[in-house]
Amino acid sequence: METVTPFEWKRIFLGTENEALFLLEIGFRVTFIYLFAVLVMRLLGKRGNRSLSMFENVLIIALGSAIGDTMFYPKVPLIFACIVIVLIVAMSRYLQYLQINYRNVNTFLDGKPTTLIKKGEILEQGLKDSRIRKEELYGMLREHAIRDLGDVEYAILERTGKLSIFTYKVENPTTKFNLIDEVIKDEE
Repeated sequence: METVTPFEWKRIFLGTENEALFLLEIGFRVTFIYLFAVLVMRLLGKRGNRSLSMFENVLIIALGSAIGDTMFYPKVPLIFACIVIVLIVAMSRYLQYLQINYRNVNTFLDGKPTTLIKKGEILEQGLKDSRIRKEELYGMLREHAIRDLGDVEYAILERTGKLSIFTYKVENPTTKFNLIDEVIKDEE
């Protein structure tokens, strides 16, 4: 292991083997990996991401890596992390601008809401498009205190991955499939 002189300011801020062209390469690497990560997260869909937006996830991963490497490895100068952080924040802000001003960009990056239940019937294509199993859907419905599919007029999986439910305004709906009984039977 190579000896590191503590508080060597040039090494801390600029590194020891630093060339201006390498700083440009860092910019390219960050841009490429960020866009790749956004694309991969978009392909994962809404299923695996029900609390943070796709961009927040990518931002956290990228920033965590940049900051972590700078904190743990003495050969990684702070300027590299600063470049990474500035570029990631700038790209995030630019993508937010594009999403606000161009509907197609917003739809591509965040997707569209998907109808999973229509008039008490599960839409298989909606489940397939969202990559959600029926059992997952049942759990999401139970979290909203839905006892029976017949109570649900529409259930829509939003861009955020959260489920919006619209129930009928009928006192005694027709029973389609009781979601409470489904759990109780499995426990017995």
